[in-house]
Amino acid sequence: MKMFIKISIFLIFSAVILVGLMFAFKICPPKGPWPTPPWCADKAFIRPTYNLNLEVSHLNQKKAVNMADTWGRNYNFGMIENTRDNIDNSFDRVKEIGAEEVYVHDFHRAVYDDSSKEDFTSLNYKIVDEIFLNDMRDESLTDKDVASLAEAAHQRGLKLGIKHNMAFVDIGKYLVKGLSGNIESSVNEDYKKFNSGHSEEWIRDFFVKWEARMIERAKIYNKYGVDIMSITPTWMGPTFSGQEALANELWKKLITDLRKEFKGQIHLELSVYGILDPTNAEEDYSKYDYYKSADIKEVRLYNFSIDKYKVKNNPTSLDIQKGMSNLLVDLNSWGAQNNTKLTIFFSPFSYPNAINQGIIEYHDILNETTKTTEKNYEHQADAWQGFFLGIKELNNLEGIIASGMWWDDEMDPDVKVKISISPSFRNKPAEEVIKQWFQK
Repeated sequence: MKMFIKISIFLIFSAVILVGLMFAFKICPPKGPWPTPPWCADKAFIRPTYNLNLEVSHLNQKKAVNMADTWGRNYNFGMIENTRDNIDNSFDRVKEIGAEEVYVHDFHRAVYDDSSKEDFTSLNYKIVDEIFLNDMRDESLTDKDVASLAEAAHQRGLKLGIKHNMAFVDIGKYLVKGLSGNIESSVNEDYKKFNSGHSEEWIRDFFVKWEARMIERAKIYNKYGVDIMSITPTWMGPTFSGQEALANELWKKLITDLRKEFKGQIHLELSVYGILDPTNAEEDYSKYDYYKSADIKEVRLYNFSIDKYKVKNNPTSLDIQKGMSNLLVDLNSWGAQNNTKLTIFFSPFSYPNAINQGIIEYHDILNETTKTTEKNYEHQADAWQGFFLGIKELNNLEGIIASGMWWDDEMDPDVKVKISISPSFRNKPAEEVIKQWFQK
């Protein structure tokens, strides 16, 4: 009896502590037969409508949506939410917008021997699955995930593409005390250190490991009918300055070998700097032609990152259109000169003058810049309108990828991530701009 009483007291005490923590951090349990805490009462979400009077014309380009590059739990920093619960409602939204393709992200990480931890010159690492406990957020796609995503996409008449986020550092370290609030600069410092110069030995070793990883994933993607897979490791992908000829041949080999396992389209990413700003590029693109072996060649644009295309501060959609037209015409011309069709990934942020300034780390909720930056939905909508007006008749730009749509309808301050200033267009006027152009 005494043991029963002790166990009961322990359980009651634990429950009180748990409820107290849930209240303090506004954490909600999953829906179930148990009572819903009062701070978790369902709020009737009213989807905003925007009646925009736009100049819109038909686009010849393929149209796609790129989902926010996160997968698994805690993407709103609430610990309970899970992207897996939002596949259907998100893909419904992608289809409603008028897209033909949808992209999601798989995740990978380098795990070093203890003696070589974060020695970026070391070959003593393996490329393995990303796990939730590493950064309390992102994880690799499982077989079940791939099957669910492919089925949901195909049920809606969408092609499914999978891209890759690769981490060469233990990214969980950016979340520990002392670095929180300074994530962006810490990541940039590590990325610069990582790409300060790779030896021939390191490059050959990397391609052996990356090709093995891609073939391993290709077998899974092919099994479940994935339509498009990327070969580009993003977030912390290597560059090959001074070794471009070697990298070019190794990329070609990877594509050739991958086609034996994957029956869909092969996608890769090219740098806008490498194409249009050689003096500031990390690699010499004149030595590359491996991209011609792929089916989809994507160029990412977040803003006017190259100075000569920048426009005046607080620009109108017409100002943005002029800058975009110059930038897109130059990309179109490069494609024509190199007998290459490009796909343009566009992802403007929704804060004032973002089209000139670019990326802000909206996940870094302790960062003062992030905390004090105000949203500006109209600026993001203007950026999208200017983009569409600039791209509509450029025939060497064959595809448009609208990025990056959030996995649910949540918005700060109800969640911790500052989605309001992010490039997500979901429930912002930009979504209506994209929808009108995609459906014309």
